Amino acid sequence: MIEADHIMAATGYRVHLEAGFLSPELRAGLARTGGFPHLGADFGSTVSGLYFTGLPAAGAFGPVQRFVCVTTFASPRLAAAAAAHCG
Repeated sequence: MIEADHIMAATGYRVHLEAGFLSPELRAGLARTGGFPHLGADFGSTVSGLYFTGLPAAGAFGPVQRFVCVTTFASPRLAAAAAAHCG
């Protein structure tokens, strides 16, 4: 079982990390490239335990991340990283 403080699902067509859904402390620690969060191969950001998929991941992994069909690529990587982080 994985425990988390927060899980968020967001939809939209623009990445706007300043919208207020992340605390100022999280935003301050979040490195960005062209407005997108800077992500590692596991979809993890520069804030420990904070991961992004979907449109916010398009800056690191390409525009196809916007589509559901890519979940077979993203999900196992993110799940393994989250499990290791909580582990």
